[in-house]
Amino acid sequence: MLQAALIAASLTAGHAVQNADVAYTGPIRRDEPKIYRMTFAATVSTPMERRAENRLNFNLQDTPIVFPLIEQGAYSEIDASSLAGHLWLGNVEDTTLPQRSRIDRGAPMGTQLAIMPIAQFQGQSLRWEIAFDVQCWASEADDAALGQIAWPREWPAEVSDALKPQMYIESDDEIFKATVERVSEGKLRMVPPYYAAKDLIRYCLNEIRVSGDGINKGYNGELQGLEMIGAKQTATSGTGGPHDLVCVCVAMLRAAGIPARPVIGISEGGRKGRRGRAEFLSWGEFYLPGAGWIPFDPDAMRGKGLRNADVKRPWSQLGTIRDLNERIPLAYHFIPPVSVSVPRNPAVWGWDMRPVKLQYVDQFINLGIVSKGAGAIRVPQAPGGTR
Repeated sequence: MLQAALIAASLTAGHAVQNADVAYTGPIRRDEPKIYRMTFAATVSTPMERRAENRLNFNLQDTPIVFPLIEQGAYSEIDASSLAGHLWLGNVEDTTLPQRSRIDRGAPMGTQLAIMPIAQFQGQSLRWEIAFDVQCWASEADDAALGQIAWPREWPAEVSDALKPQMYIESDDEIFKATVERVSEGKLRMVPPYYAAKDLIRYCLNEIRVSGDGINKGYNGELQGLEMIGAKQTATSGTGGPHDLVCVCVAMLRAAGIPARPVIGISEGGRKGRRGRAEFLSWGEFYLPGAGWIPFDPDAMRGKGLRNADVKRPWSQLGTIRDLNERIPLAYHFIPPVSVSVPRNPAVWGWDMRPVKLQYVDQFINLGIVSKGAGAIRVPQAPGGTR
């Protein structure tokens, strides 16, 4: 188990959460909190071979496993004291893991990184897991008030990472800059940023054909990670998965000078609401001064009759998302924003295989969600501030 005292000190250092008994009454508020126990477990192995003697072994030494933590997101908060991690090498638990584990701060977008080093291992399969309690809120937006917010002279430094390109979101590519100019007819800043964001998101919904569910599974239905190609390739081809649609929307907003980020998380049943099975899903957030982070779910917005909808009217699944308290945010990056490698499919975590790196590695992921009931009404000045 990760050392709770170390985790708590690291997570709360220099950060205080404002508690209140009444909901924030600004342009967007968060309410109806729910608490969950989240477990993310991964079995990592070398690929099977027809002849057992041909199967490769891991040769690992001081190999860090890296898992992102959103300490306090706009609509979620981790209970630091509940954080726990485990590691099994072969079938034997490494009970010395707590002595080596740590939390690194300073990653982009306020992400913290749980580091679980593998001291030494030679073998073909290992398993690790991380678990924590998290409180999640629903969102409720005052659409008219959001539409009154003007473009700032400059964005807060705390959201600058949300204006930069990242893996799968090539927002500095000319295709996005040119598209923003064309869609806005060169008049982007003549309308409030909230309405500009809605119009750009609508364009993405109209232009991108979504194929598949964005999940890669094995022959027997095992979860192997996300299936995606990224914003640039999706924008070029006009086709991608639901995670790619999120990437295109975020890339367009960043190219327009509006801070935006993807949110990769899990929920029970995923998009299809299959109870008893936790699955990946992703959505987006963009930032407005005086309001904070505005959530939007591009995949859920499809088919909602938005092609000719008035940007001054509320849109389904943008701003107000009542089931946001049933989603657990895991990361703002599909791959941790550090020098790591990943198995065949991205799944928010990564590792740095040392000293021998294998080109192909298989992973099987198990996601667990246990509801712990209603949460406390803890509302900051705005949802998540700039965090």
